[in-house]
Amino acid sequence: MLIAHRGDTSRQPENTIAAFEDAHSLGACAIQAQVQFSAEGTPWCFAPPNLRLPGTRRAKPLHRISDRDLRQLPLNTLAQLLDWAGRHRHLDWFIELQDKTLQSVGTEQAVEAVARRLLHQRDSFAVMTRDCRSLRLARSIGCHQVALKLDSVAKCLTIDVLTLAPDYLLIRDRNVDCDELPPGPWQWVVYEVNSAEEAIAWRARGAHHILTGNLPLLMRSREASDVYGF
Repeated sequence: MLIAHRGDTSRQPENTIAAFEDAHSLGACAIQAQVQFSAEGTPWCFAPPNLRLPGTRRAKPLHRISDRDLRQLPLNTLAQLLDWAGRHRHLDWFIELQDKTLQSVGTEQAVEAVARRLLHQRDSFAVMTRDCRSLRLARSIGCHQVALKLDSVAKCLTIDVLTLAPDYLLIRDRNVDCDELPPGPWQWVVYEVNSAEEAIAWRARGAHHILTGNLPLLMRSREASDVYGF
């Protein structure tokens, strides 16, 4: 798969329906989106650590901002994403909950709020975190697919990861310190890969999929398409 990092951000604001629509129109196989929670606990598609509202001096984390204020901005809720995804069922999705989100809201509350919303389309969605416990919880709720982000390749051989056996392992390109990614009951996703040459090289090193912030360039590459089949 060629996974669009927060949609097609070359032409649209990241993590928005507009960015997802452009990624789809370019031919992306999958899309990664990040989710945070408002003050009322509503999941929104949002990635930066803070947001400054118009007319205010200081930026605040999303969990301190109300739904009412957020609806005045060009942002989308997870519910809107799911509604759009329901009309494009051939796409796969990676929904990421960052550590800061799990800490601010609470791991169980955050995972349950997202996982239960995904149940009707669970075959197309993978919950993604850096935390094995949260992914076990997502599976217990009924999510079929989970994706674990790693800081090092060696961590894939720890008991926690082996017993979890995630469907996907994600790792940043610069954190790979071996010639070939070790096989297992998972598929490797390397990020962020933004050139055709890098994409082809990572396939030779064991990457099954790549996550990119330069979707238009890779979609134009015949060589990368031949290697990954997108």
